[in-house]
Amino acid sequence: MKLKTILFLLITFSKIYSQKIEKETGEIKITKEGYYFKDYLKSKKRKVSKSELFFDRSAKILERISYGRQHYNKLHVIGEIEQFYYNKDQLELSKKYISSCNSCSFNLYYSKFIYDEKGELLNEKRFRGEDDSLLGTTAYTYKPNYSETHFNASTYYQKKYNSENKITELNQVFEDTHKIRWQYLFEYKGNCRISNFQTYYGDGKENSEKETVCFDSQNRKISKEITKHNKTKILYKYSDNGLINKVEIYESDLEKENYRLLRLKKIKVNRMPKEVTQEAIEKINSELIGDSESISD
Repeated sequence: MKLKTILFLLITFSKIYSQKIEKETGEIKITKEGYYFKDYLKSKKRKVSKSELFFDRSAKILERISYGRQHYNKLHVIGEIEQFYYNKDQLELSKKYISSCNSCSFNLYYSKFIYDEKGELLNEKRFRGEDDSLLGTTAYTYKPNYSETHFNASTYYQKKYNSENKITELNQVFEDTHKIRWQYLFEYKGNCRISNFQTYYGDGKENSEKETVCFDSQNRKISKEITKHNKTKILYKYSDNGLINKVEIYESDLEKENYRLLRLKKIKVNRMPKEVTQEAIEKINSELIGDSESISD
């Protein structure tokens, strides 16, 4: 059985990379696996996600491989490959290969990134690899304590910051009327950031939620609590060298605090040089946490 599995994996990888998908490698390799506990029972633990991330020594991400496909969620099968290319420290090109079903081939999409003379990102242009046709453009504008992200769509994102460059407001705004569709308002208390979310859909189905994120003395995220129709608590755990190694997600009823483990993310270091700077560790943590975080982060 073990031999059959190995042969299957070899055939799968051979088939994928025979389609001229360039394979990136880095000095750092990290595996992230996600688990779900049906009915909050450890006996019903199920692996639901797996990804591998490759970084260079300075923690620039080079490649992300995600397993499982939209219509064939088997975690021994690669569903998506993302690759990142840099000019010095600036990301200038990303490629994404996606397959959605067991027998589907991989489709290529890629993005090009343009910066101004200050090194700030101006726009991202997304293309279909098959015919190099333009799929869309994301444009970024910056003002003091303020930024906007436009998608050539009906809405755009608007961010506001205080004098310490901490986010105070995040809005989704209609392009034509400039009215807010939904909004996060942020405040800071001690080592925690509190955000209040509110929608303004105008259809009588407004909803709101509250989110509290707390940090330790090293400014690492250690917990997040979300209150809406129920309560969610997320705990972030770190290894001795400061790299995140576990994320635990609990749920509770609103009326009483009966938190039960719902999801678990395990992070394993497969390959890493002995000497890695703390700055690199922080960049890797940001990438690993950002995989499942909201836009407000």
